[in-house]
Amino acid sequence: MSLKKDALFSFFAVICLAAVVSTAGCSFTGGPRGRWGFTPQVSYGDPNRLGTHSYSFGGSEGFGIFYTLRGGSIDLDHVRGAADLTKCAYIRANAAIKKGRSGFSVSPAFEITTNKVKFQYPPNWDALPQAEKDRIAHEAALIIAPVVGYNSTLWHEMITWKGTHFMLIEPEHTSAFSWDDLYSNLTGVELAIQAIKNGHIANTDYDRTMTSLIAEELQKLQVVSRAKAIEITESVRGSWHKTGRLMKRNMDSGYDDGTVTPTIIPGYTDQPPISRTMPTLDGLDELGITVKYTIRSIYLENSELKKIAGTKSAVEPTQHFPTIMKNIEAEAINKYNYQIR
Repeated sequence: MSLKKDALFSFFAVICLAAVVSTAGCSFTGGPRGRWGFTPQVSYGDPNRLGTHSYSFGGSEGFGIFYTLRGGSIDLDHVRGAADLTKCAYIRANAAIKKGRSGFSVSPAFEITTNKVKFQYPPNWDALPQAEKDRIAHEAALIIAPVVGYNSTLWHEMITWKGTHFMLIEPEHTSAFSWDDLYSNLTGVELAIQAIKNGHIANTDYDRTMTSLIAEELQKLQVVSRAKAIEITESVRGSWHKTGRLMKRNMDSGYDDGTVTPTIIPGYTDQPPISRTMPTLDGLDELGITVKYTIRSIYLENSELKKIAGTKSAVEPTQHFPTIMKNIEAEAINKYNYQIR
C-alpha cells in the first residue's frame, strides 16, 4: 500500500470512528455503549461505590481497577463492556434464528470490528412449530453469545497488541493483554449469561440484575478495599510494572486447556484462584444448527493477523485464535521479555 493510500485509509478510519463516537450509546452496527478501561496499576475503584449498571447511557456506573484475592485485578469497565456485548449477541442470535435468517452480526462500541455468524439449519427447520423454533433459538443463542462476546474482546487485545490505535489515542501495545483484561472480560460474559438465563433481558431489568451480580461476584472473588488494592499492586512495582510500562501480562486465553486463570499477586492469600471456563460452541450440534463465526476489522493489523492465521478470508476465532495466540505469546517472551502468565 502506498503512503498516499495509507494516509487516505487513516483519514477514512478516523472519520468512521468519529461517526461511531457520535452515535449515542451505539457501536458501528447499533450495539451497546462503549467504555474505556484502565491498566491494572492505576485508577483504583471503590468497592463501596459500584454504582448502577447501564446497558445504554444513564445510570451511575462505578469504574476503575478493583483487586480481588481470588480473581486478581478486575477492570470493571471490561466486565461491563463484555457483558453488554454478550447480551447484544444473544438478542441478535435469538431473533435471527427465530425468523430463520441466514445469520447476524455485532460490533463492539468504538471499534470498526464485525463479528459475523452464519447459520445452517436442519433440513426439517421449516416444518417445525414456531414454539420449537423459539426454544432452539433461545438455547442456541445462549451458546453462541458468550463465544462471540469473549472472542470479540480477545480480538481487541490481539489487534491492539499488533499496533491498532482507536481514535488515535489508544495506547496500543502498552495496554494489550494487561494482566486483568482477559479474566475481567470473561467475568462479564458469564454474568451476562447468568442474567439472561434468569430471564432478565429487557434493559431496565437487565441493568438492575447486572448491578447485583457484579457486586455479588466481587464479594465471591474477595474484593479488598481501595487502599488495600493500591498496597497490593504497589508490592510488585519494579517487577510487574513501572511508570507507564507493564512487564507482566496475562495471555491465558483458554485456547490451550479450556480455562482462563486470573493473575494473582503473591503474598496476600493462600486460597486458590477462581478460574473460568472458556465458552465454546459445544452443544449446537444437538440443536441441529451449525455456524460459521468470523471476525474482521478495518484496521491494517487485520491483515497481519490473517497472515499469522494462514487464511486469505476472514479469521475464524475458534479455528485460528490458537495459532495467533502462540505467535503473540512467543513475541511477548522473545521480543519484549514479558512475563505472560
